Amino acid sequence: MSRPINLAAVRAFVERELVDFGAEPGTISDEARLEELDIDSLGVVELTASIKHEYAVDVPLEVLTKNLTVAEVVDLIRTAA
Repeated sequence: MSRPINLAAVRAFVERELVDFGAEPGTISDEARLEELDIDSLGVVELTASIKHEYAVDVPLEVLTKNLTVAEVVDLIRTAA
């Protein structure tokens, strides 16, 4: 049985990961797109691995390369977990 997903915790996780991959903390908002945050293809691959490790969710790499917004990434994790 999976643990309940706390939306604020998922949002904080995504923000931490994006900062680790090079995004400036002040530029991260729900509407910001990964490309706008200068998350390159390696960052997207690492984000996919981090999501799998943290939430046991397999997010297809193709999905994250569609230049999603931060809110869409959070929602993707929340609905898949």
